[in-house]
Amino acid sequence: MRLLARREPENAVVRWNPFREMEQFRREMDDLFSRFFDWRPTLATAQEFEFSPALDVYETPDEFVVFVTAPGVSEKDLHVELSNNTLTVSGERKALIEGENVQAHYVSRMGGYGKFTVSYTLPAAIDENKVKAVYKNGVLEVRLPKAESAKPKAVKVEFEK
Repeated sequence: MRLLARREPENAVVRWNPFREMEQFRREMDDLFSRFFDWRPTLATAQEFEFSPALDVYETPDEFVVFVTAPGVSEKDLHVELSNNTLTVSGERKALIEGENVQAHYVSRMGGYGKFTVSYTLPAAIDENKVKAVYKNGVLEVRLPKAESAKPKAVKVEFEK
């Protein structure tokens, strides 16, 4: 059952209400977005489920701390490299079920699977000999201590008498 809006005669004087038009526009946009974002693949290939881990970078006065969220990636498939102040994390998250006769129809576990590479160029020099990386519960934590030359220095101000 569809409800029709009551129409005024063409020559009737109707008080204009801008909020009525805004409400109609909002309903149309809601409908558009719901149709767009509710799309689901009916048949999918491995390429449609590419995995890209989340990357968070924090800075303290002494170090940078990088978190890469990569659940389901085994330690042997995770690689960390630091070169020219650029941290690169690469690896592969494999499908839970693999084989010739296995076809994924729908995968919603945080972006799917596949090979990935994420890089971040750090804005300060790093002491490469003190870098530590720990992978626990699907999150890689990389601590990158700043080189002494990159740490902020306090300057003592002398006053003349």
